[in-house]
Amino acid sequence: MRKTIILCVCLIGSSGLCVAQIPQKSWTLEECIQFGLENNIAVKQYELAKENQEITVKTTSFSRLPDLSANVGQTFYFGRTPDRDGVYQDQTGSNSSLGINTSVNLFSGFQVTNQLKAEKMELLAATEDLNRAREDLSLSITGYFLQVLLCRELYEIALDQLALNEQQVEQTRLLVIGGKSPESDLYDARSSQAQQQMQVTEAANNLQLSLLDLTQAMNLPQVADFKVSVPDVSELIIREASGLVLPAEAYQHSVTERPAIRAASYRLEGSEKVLQAARGAYYPSLRLGAGYSNSYYYNYSLAAGMSNASLADQLAQNSAQSIGLSLSIPIFNRMTTRNRVRSARLNIRNQELLLNQAKQDLYKEVQQAYYNAVAAHEKFRSSEIAVQAAKLAYDFEEQKYQAGRSNIYAFDQVRMRLSAARSESAQAKYNFLFRSRILEFYNGKSLVNIAP
Repeated sequence: MRKTIILCVCLIGSSGLCVAQIPQKSWTLEECIQFGLENNIAVKQYELAKENQEITVKTTSFSRLPDLSANVGQTFYFGRTPDRDGVYQDQTGSNSSLGINTSVNLFSGFQVTNQLKAEKMELLAATEDLNRAREDLSLSITGYFLQVLLCRELYEIALDQLALNEQQVEQTRLLVIGGKSPESDLYDARSSQAQQQMQVTEAANNLQLSLLDLTQAMNLPQVADFKVSVPDVSELIIREASGLVLPAEAYQHSVTERPAIRAASYRLEGSEKVLQAARGAYYPSLRLGAGYSNSYYYNYSLAAGMSNASLADQLAQNSAQSIGLSLSIPIFNRMTTRNRVRSARLNIRNQELLLNQAKQDLYKEVQQAYYNAVAAHEKFRSSEIAVQAAKLAYDFEEQKYQAGRSNIYAFDQVRMRLSAARSESAQAKYNFLFRSRILEFYNGKSLVNIAP
């Protein structure tokens, strides 16, 4: 998850087509995330891995049941072969046999019991892996959603600046007619208007690309006519700024709730059960077995006047039943059990290191999330002040220009500074929203807490 947070991960599923009918509407963040979770290929793969582990648990559990097998055989004898009494003689005959056998493991050093516990721990870990994939995708879609809102606002700023350019051209034309400005100012104003038109086109393209990124993260098959619901950003900023939690508080919640930590804990506990299962091979094993067999012998070389016993008589005479106990005592198996125990111990140590590493990474992520959110909020506040100052400077310069006490170059520079200040403020605003959402996410709050 660390790369997801630091780099605003792009956990994007396959771009395969989805056959579902997509309604034409404005999508909220919650709807975007829900659609992504239902259609993302990577998430589906984690779901399959979880289902496969469920099968493994059932397989281990069923190994406690008795086994049952049947066998049927047909043998033909030619030349010097045994008869039904076991005496060898020159003859041609056949023997038909059948049997049923069953056995059950009575004791094997609790290997099955501990292996089953280990598999159940792995199932819990696989469930947490699925939850982590869902969280990563939710974070990714949240970042893309906010990027769409940012690009939409930058596009609106570009349109506003284009409108100011159009006013500037009209004002310059009137000043040229009134003899207060040279005709070259009008050419410069029109050139600035053309450049701003290019910026509007670029902003529109960026908005379309941000929508494409969002729909691809959702695995939505089409981007045409896709729209998002725009929340009340001003209210969100106030709410997020007042709700920032300290790293220690967020960490205390995350260390017990984050799927990565819980998966590592489950795997550590499972590795301990694997060690106990490996130790079980040191103990003797006891099995109970039972069987039934029968046969029919037919001699093709009998002398005249002799005949084979009937099928019913032979089945009644040749039937055999058995039941018995089998005790296997391990004495020497080429150090296999010892090495498995040693490997299991090493795996426990490795899982302990992985758990500690996951906790350390989580604490670093929480710290980074907090200080990134604080820094983003300070930058947003500064950018708001810069926008106000740039707006005052623009209004003052506009009055000077209309009065003929300023030139087109100075006026255009002030307008461009206003546009840059508004763009930086928008970027700082949505960066703060994303950073604060991450911090709230670590504190157990929902990512979709962005009401339209």
